[in-house]
Amino acid sequence: MNNGRETFSNKLGFIIVSVSCAIGLGNIWLMPYRAGTYGGALYIFLVAAFIFLFAVPVLLTEYTVGRGSGQSGAKAFEVLPPGGFWKSNGYIGIIGNYVLLMFYVMICGFALAYLGKGVTGSLIGLPPEEITAAWGALTGSAGQSWLYMFVIVAAGMAVTYVGLRKGIERIGKIMMAIFFVLIVILLFRAVTLPGAGEGLRFLFVPSLDAMREHGTFRILHMAMGQSLFSLSVGIGSMTVFGSYVNRDRKLFKDAFTVGALDLSIIVLCLLMIFPAAFAFGIPATAGEALLFVTLPNIFNAMPAAYVWSLLFYVGLAFVAFSTAAAVMENLTAIGMDKFGWTRGKSAIVNFFLLLALCTPSAFTRNIWFGFSPGPFPHLGAFFTFLAMEIILPIGALLYVLFCTSKKGWGWKNFFAEANAGTEGWTFPAALRFYMTFILPIIIVLVLVFGQIQRWVLGPMGILI
Repeated sequence: MNNGRETFSNKLGFIIVSVSCAIGLGNIWLMPYRAGTYGGALYIFLVAAFIFLFAVPVLLTEYTVGRGSGQSGAKAFEVLPPGGFWKSNGYIGIIGNYVLLMFYVMICGFALAYLGKGVTGSLIGLPPEEITAAWGALTGSAGQSWLYMFVIVAAGMAVTYVGLRKGIERIGKIMMAIFFVLIVILLFRAVTLPGAGEGLRFLFVPSLDAMREHGTFRILHMAMGQSLFSLSVGIGSMTVFGSYVNRDRKLFKDAFTVGALDLSIIVLCLLMIFPAAFAFGIPATAGEALLFVTLPNIFNAMPAAYVWSLLFYVGLAFVAFSTAAAVMENLTAIGMDKFGWTRGKSAIVNFFLLLALCTPSAFTRNIWFGFSPGPFPHLGAFFTFLAMEIILPIGALLYVLFCTSKKGWGWKNFFAEANAGTEGWTFPAALRFYMTFILPIIIVLVLVFGQIQRWVLGPMGILI
């Protein structure tokens, strides 16, 4: 089912846009943050396992629902039978996409600001403490934060306004190619710094200390949320890309490929950041500042520091922006599918809506500094919690149940659509039991016990 809908120019375009949607959101910014907090190697191993056991199957359901309906996630559950209760997942997806952008757009804005610093070379030659101070000065300025947020929203909606092939697909191909080359070069420099060995041990030698500190189910829950977040699945972000795919090939190979590429980028990003962090004495638990404090120190330790820092910040801004634009494409498609708007009208409406929704995050670290929503240090942390720990797992569970339950679209329809076409891998029928029973049960258990441990029990050693 395609309904005259735009399509990708080729398979590469589909893969690149899917990967670009995933990478910025999950890998470059949040994965180093979470890996540093939750114990390094063990957490990384769990995320890798969950990507293939959980996230890739959910990604396949999103692609299949999108292609089968020819609609974005907001409308797909109204088009495919049986409707009714399942329509609620469309609304969960709409909310989830906005929540994602409410904190991610600000991170994109910081990436854009550091592109400016790369152009001017203002961080070149500075000692580590002054690099840290520069990060604090940026986040502490309400005017700068809002301006960079505005530019990202305006540019992202402009790309979606142009169209699928000329907009998000073209931008994604260019930006991902540049970023991949640069990250490989920079990680080689990072791992050869004096003292980088400690960082490599942190990444590859597992320890149970984090489970003792945070609790087993808490770590499992965060790793599950990270895997879903890393692939941007559970809220329909990938469903819209499935709706742009022709029925000439099977979808399992594409889903697996996106998962494998995503995990590869995770490893590359971690190898780029943590060896350098340990080499410069920056704690692994430094949080999101790892991206904006650690990397400038790497450049200052390299010959031709200005050239490499400029190239990296170009790549960073590109990949961050391509991710934001990919999610905005989904919101634009929602307006078109759900309300019958033209692409231009949907882009304009979402532009003003996102400006309003993203403004709180721009003020989180300055005007509203000190405001803590409950136990969360700031609004950005609260939005991250909603997305990763609540909305994504629930959305992922509903997608799986919809595609496997007799009261949903059902296994027969899902299996037939996933395997339509002649090119690619056939999704094995033998996985029906896993998809129908084991996967939903595990998602529920990890979600429920993770929240119980977070709010009620607290960490209780490595057993619970």
